[in-house]
Amino acid sequence: MNKSLFLLLFSLAWFPSEIFAQTHSFSSNPPQTVTKEVKNAAGLAYELIITLPPDYQAEKEYPVLYYLDAWWLSGLVTGCYRLSSLSNKALANNMLDIILVGISSVGNEKDWNRQRNWDYTPTRYNQNIVFNNGAVPLDQTTTGGAEDFIRFLRTVVFPSVEAEYKTDPTSRGILGHSLGGLFGAYAYLQHPDLFSNYILLAPSVWWNNSELLVDKEFFISASPAKMYVGMGSDEIKMMKAPMPTFIEYLNQEGNSKLKMTFREFENENHQSVLPRGIYEALVFIYTQADTN
Repeated sequence: MNKSLFLLLFSLAWFPSEIFAQTHSFSSNPPQTVTKEVKNAAGLAYELIITLPPDYQAEKEYPVLYYLDAWWLSGLVTGCYRLSSLSNKALANNMLDIILVGISSVGNEKDWNRQRNWDYTPTRYNQNIVFNNGAVPLDQTTTGGAEDFIRFLRTVVFPSVEAEYKTDPTSRGILGHSLGGLFGAYAYLQHPDLFSNYILLAPSVWWNNSELLVDKEFFISASPAKMYVGMGSDEIKMMKAPMPTFIEYLNQEGNSKLKMTFREFENENHQSVLPRGIYEALVFIYTQADTN
């Protein structure tokens, strides 16, 4: 975390409560979190970690951000949202209240790695490099389930959330890191109706020799969308190598319906990019334009 961001968050934690009067503060109703178990078509259990915004109103319509890897990222995502929302509302009051929905595996770390290796990868792994993610190898038998996961989102996850909470159907977002970022990029290219907001942190677009980058025409968005892509400067070469092409395709002429920003964070790596990237991405995606 850079010095200026740290100082901002530290100062907000100690400001007197009066500065937040009539906005949203530590004295507001705290965010309410509900955990709900759902199962996919094969009977595999997942947990939905649903966090409502402070002062949630049942009759109000909210954007929803679905974030992957909630098994270990839930606290970080909810914390970054709480702090970014507090700081923005104290200063400008133009950041949207949103519903956060973490999608979590059920079980231990090995179960989490097994689930993400399958769910977030669009094709069977066919590279010569050997990977073992949490003692679960990437190979032909453990990868390639992204289409199954998309069906699970469409038929189980989205209906489960939307049946209980009033949501904005035009503002559904996805946050993914690493293989989760690969999944978000794949959804953008192959299922553009699924989400309109994308937060892709250290996305694994190297997957299967960067097969997502075969046709740049696929990158042109047919409808308005926002995307934040973040990566650390200390990321490994394999992760960084395809990023210039990925960003070039997103920024190509004719892709005016996509509002995209890319940030490379100095001295951050695959994991340390997360707090800075999540915080900044939430502000970028969910800050309303000044209409004055």
